Parts: sequence; C-alpha cells; structure tokens
Amino acid sequence: MFAEANTVTPGGTVEIRRPEKAIFREYPIFIKEARKSTHIVDIDGNEYIDYLCGWGPIVLDFIDDEINEAVFDRIKRGFCFSYVQEEKLELEKLLQRIIPCCQKTLIAKTGSDATSIALRIAKA
Repeated sequence: MFAEANTVTPGGTVEIRRPEKAIFREYPIFIKEARKSTHIVDIDGNEYIDYLCGWGPIVLDFIDDEINEAVFDRIKRGFCFSYVQEEKLELEKLLQRIIPCCQKTLIAKTGSDATSIALRIAKA
C-alpha cells in the first residue's frame, strides 16, 4: 500500500512529524481499525498499542460507546451549522463550573482560530 500511496502522495504520506522514529522499521503502517483503549490494527492484521495516542487527540479511547452515540445522534440531527447549537452553550456552562477562574468562554473550531483569538486578546 505504501508503494501505491507514493504514486499519489509525495513521500507516500502527509505526516508532518516523522513517526518512523517511534515505530522502528514499521513505518509507514496503514491503519484499518481501532479497538478499545489505544489498540490499532493495520491492513495486514498486526495489532499495535498507539503510544502516540493519535499525536495527542486520543484522550479517552479510539472507540468510546458513549461519545460515539452522542456524535451519531448529533449527525442525525445535522451538524456544522453556521449558527450556535445547544451543545455549545452546555459545554461553555460546564467549563465555567469546572474552571474556577472562567468568566467567559470562546470556542474555536481550529488551532488557527484559537491562535488568532489569543493574539486578539493579548493585543487588547
């Protein structure tokens, strides 16, 4: 699959970081599925523990039934609107409850948005 990937993607991968330093002689691997916790399975059926945790965003598990159910429910009702959703307000109120110094919240969609917001706040 890596040879095929090289025909469509320069270097066969778009990874910014070089995981071959973490997965000696196994990079690149093509993941077919994830299992509970941090277990992943490649296209050849080899199972790995992803100690990199998806480079950081996997903090609960690759597969969490409660989260998947909530996501599927939201998808069924529509998502990615230009307007505010009830869940955003619920999240902001939760953040205010668990972060003692949180007076206001501002949710960003991307790291670039968050950086821009932080720069505007710092400038102000």
